[in-house]
Amino acid sequence: MNKNFSANSSLFPHYCFPTLSLIIPPRKFHHGIQSSKFGSFLDLKPLSKPESLDFDLSWFDPADRSRCFDVIIIGTGPAGLRLAEQVSRYGVKVCCVDPSPLSMWPNNYGVWVDEFESLGLVDCLDKTWPMTCVFIDDDKTKYLDRPYGRVGRKGFKTKLLENCASNGVRFHKAKVWKVKHEEFESSIACDDGIELRASLVVDASGFASTFTEYDKPRNNGYQIAHGILAEVDHHPFDLDKMVLMDWRDSHMGNEPCLRANNSKVPTFLYAMPFDSNFSIFGRDFLGQQAFVIIHGGQEQDGSKAKTFRNQGEECN
Repeated sequence: MNKNFSANSSLFPHYCFPTLSLIIPPRKFHHGIQSSKFGSFLDLKPLSKPESLDFDLSWFDPADRSRCFDVIIIGTGPAGLRLAEQVSRYGVKVCCVDPSPLSMWPNNYGVWVDEFESLGLVDCLDKTWPMTCVFIDDDKTKYLDRPYGRVGRKGFKTKLLENCASNGVRFHKAKVWKVKHEEFESSIACDDGIELRASLVVDASGFASTFTEYDKPRNNGYQIAHGILAEVDHHPFDLDKMVLMDWRDSHMGNEPCLRANNSKVPTFLYAMPFDSNFSIFGRDFLGQQAFVIIHGGQEQDGSKAKTFRNQGEECN
């Protein structure tokens, strides 16, 4: 029996968004500042290039006649590597296929500390906050007595790769073009001409997977987040609390069009304050179309950036 399973991100809950690797200096620093023009967030370019890990993987050898595995996992994101690590512990023959297995993950991951503790991964957190808070409006705030953490992407991926290597997981650097299912096994065709077979194929290639088939057309909605890493003169958030949700829109008071749009689109700001001048700011959109999410978000975050500047700060 063979199936193509889809791996989701349930092992790594809550916030996951692509964070621009930008350091936005406060006004006292004038060199290398990259302006967002307060609204053109799609124009921002990372100041640093994605790095690759220096790690000795066990690569699949194209000259090897045996191209059959127990499990093939498409994708080496957190879900794919964690699955490979866990399954291979039991002697299952696993091969992970990805165009760039050693590239650093671009996304920022946030999790509840107790959930990573239960998974034995608490050492992979590079920052924790003892509490979280939710701003309902300007007059009402909820506090949650539950620690929250930011995942250290390099340490987390390195740990998963080390465990995969110890368990004999093979890796193949290629893009999967096609998945084919037959009666007793499945196969994948890669862009380098290599074909691999397995009893089970797991799709961990992400939400934009091209391998998921539906019985009828779907108009999908998405929960999407985007964010920036910023250095500012100061910010208003407590350093011992991760801002889980900030629904306030008072900063849009002088822009009625934005405020009207905010009432239609469910969206909130969240923040991971590292110190009084350094924080990750993100915006989460719930159940919307991708185009609406991206273009609506840059306008709203542009308004927030203006507010910060009016308070004597600079941020992109």
